[in-house]
Amino acid sequence: MKLRLKSFVSVGAIIITLTAVTTSGAPATLKSSAITPILKSAAVSKTLAHPGMILLDPVTGETIFKYSADSLRMPASLLKIFSAVALLDYVDPEFRFTTEILTGAEPNTLIIAGSLDPWMERNGVLAIKMGRASLPKLVKTALKKLDADNGAPIKTLRVEYSQMHIADLSFIKAQFSARDIKVSMVKVTPEEALLYSKESIAKFQSPALQKIMDWMLIWSDNTLGNRMAMYASMKAGNGYSESGIEKTFVKTLTNLEIDATGLIAVDGSGLSRANRVSAEMLSQLLLKTYNNDKYRTIYGGLPVGGVNGTMRNRFVTSAPKAIGLVRTKTGSLTGVVSMAGYVQGGDHEYIFVAIADQIAKNPTAARAARVAFDKVLAKFAKPVPTISPSPSGVLPSPDATQSTNS
Repeated sequence: MKLRLKSFVSVGAIIITLTAVTTSGAPATLKSSAITPILKSAAVSKTLAHPGMILLDPVTGETIFKYSADSLRMPASLLKIFSAVALLDYVDPEFRFTTEILTGAEPNTLIIAGSLDPWMERNGVLAIKMGRASLPKLVKTALKKLDADNGAPIKTLRVEYSQMHIADLSFIKAQFSARDIKVSMVKVTPEEALLYSKESIAKFQSPALQKIMDWMLIWSDNTLGNRMAMYASMKAGNGYSESGIEKTFVKTLTNLEIDATGLIAVDGSGLSRANRVSAEMLSQLLLKTYNNDKYRTIYGGLPVGGVNGTMRNRFVTSAPKAIGLVRTKTGSLTGVVSMAGYVQGGDHEYIFVAIADQIAKNPTAARAARVAFDKVLAKFAKPVPTISPSPSGVLPSPDATQSTNS
């Protein structure tokens, strides 16, 4: 029996999973032969309009069901799974982005030595609450030092920066301008930033990459998805730009021995309708990363149905028996409803991918497709079977009742 209790699983998911383990009378696990007709019926339904679908057993690698799984489709936010996997090829989950502000060699000069922190926050209160680097605090701290060095409030300011996002720089400039300070912004290299600096004022650090990735996956943050994919592209030697994302994703899949033929990735968020992947590619990506320690944190970052993130309202009314048993990334564009992740099916956990990108382009069709997916999964999503007491009354040891993967 396989029960994945990861250290990164949300508290709510752990409670639900443990409840499933200890609840008596758990439904029997369905056989593969019983699951196949359930999925086939959904695949040919008008509601899902011939989606790309696949179901795998991650332990054996067996394909239990597939329907149009090799066809290239719009993945929507499922593409963020590619961004997360590619990023972990180059960056440790405990890595933290650092932004340092320094005075320049010339008077009234501020140096911002960044590291492309993808998660700097414009709202100071929110930044404190979530442990994010605060842009308002950066401005306030810099001004306090610059005014003190000048002996009076500064009226002009030259900002030399390296490895900063344009949107964050625009916010910083606007903050200075709002104080009637005439600002000029000059881009420099990381080496020049240190060379031209005089004195360090402060350092601002992001949370660990793992926390940022969890947020990206759980809440499907598009900005983070794109920035993280571009960061992976830079680390792969393809430049910090959207143009390098596809080449980076192909390299990631190739290294995992996954056929990337036909993959198109013009961003890392999945917002573009030009993106193309297949359900087969995604299922293989989830399969190859399932028991690989290098990527183990992705599993724990996926939202849980009826519990958290973009899945918090799923299954609640459509299929309540499946709450807590489906851990999956969702995707949504006009005319597209998709999902990819893991389904607890009693003593089996399955990899499930479905991309319905040919449904009618209206909210009613999208809602119907989501409900259809929920009801299909609920038909074979089962809690982990209860372990019956031994005849002697001596219960098995904890190691005998469940298998965990760390």
